[in-house]
Amino acid sequence: MKDKRTLTYTIENTIAPTLGEWLDIHQFPRKTMKELFGAKAVRLDGQICTAKSELSKGMVLEIIPLKERIDHDPIEMPLTIAYEDEDILIVDKPSGITMNSKGQVSLANGVAHYFKVHNICGKVRFLNRLDRDTSGLVVVAKHGLAQHFYQQQMDDNRLEKWYRATLKGRLAQQHEVLELPIRKSADGIHQEVHPEGVMTKTEYEVLHYDAAQDTTDLRIRLWTGKTHQIRVTMAHIGHPLVHDPLYADEGVLEPRQSAWGIDEAQCYKGLQQEVTNTSKGQIEDIGKTFALRAYRLVCYQMRTGEQIVIEVQ
Repeated sequence: MKDKRTLTYTIENTIAPTLGEWLDIHQFPRKTMKELFGAKAVRLDGQICTAKSELSKGMVLEIIPLKERIDHDPIEMPLTIAYEDEDILIVDKPSGITMNSKGQVSLANGVAHYFKVHNICGKVRFLNRLDRDTSGLVVVAKHGLAQHFYQQQMDDNRLEKWYRATLKGRLAQQHEVLELPIRKSADGIHQEVHPEGVMTKTEYEVLHYDAAQDTTDLRIRLWTGKTHQIRVTMAHIGHPLVHDPLYADEGVLEPRQSAWGIDEAQCYKGLQQEVTNTSKGQIEDIGKTFALRAYRLVCYQMRTGEQIVIEVQ
């Protein structure tokens, strides 16, 4: 029975005389392919082959990802699956849970349980990460080749990550692209803007200003992926996220309604905070955690090149 994860390609031309050269042209990772050749998991026209195998037009190449042992303890938990195919799983992470912290139940444990139940023989490979109190879309690669090709999309900005956030104050600009160098601070906990930091790029657009609460709702695109990037960037320009425990003031605002017109209870259920939905799907009390949600993700299916757009409320 054919492994459903098998990647199948038809050789369209003979520009590359050998399979190894064809793989290099198409940017397959050499280390991973060496492991696959060693495991006899690469075939041409149904026959086991090597990187030196000669190619001819019309040949069918099959690559079978290695079966791996799950690398986290499987622990059952509710998972909201936003998208899934043979290569990736996209999960809508609730706030209040870490990605893979040692000594506590994390999202990695829940994904490991999902892999076990669905016979997905792979390690848990997160392609993006969210802070504990940030909710939203997380991409999980099911095998090493998927990790490689989707990481390429992240590196060249074809994989788009969009967020919604609520900040203190009113921003002067309706739309702005902020490029700042960020590094870990001396305390080992905070990140900070510093000339010696890694350059980051954050783009935002104002959605709504609430004069009564003096807060602003934004749509944000992350062009880079530094730890705490949105939180540090917004605090640096004088508008930290509401209730941010690391980068905002100690004081908190009164409970407020969301201007996004969406049910945000999913964002905060990980903290088990009590929320009340209005008839319009708004939240009357979002508690004391900051409002940051990874709500939209755009990428390209690694087998077909088809654009995938995932958006959650």
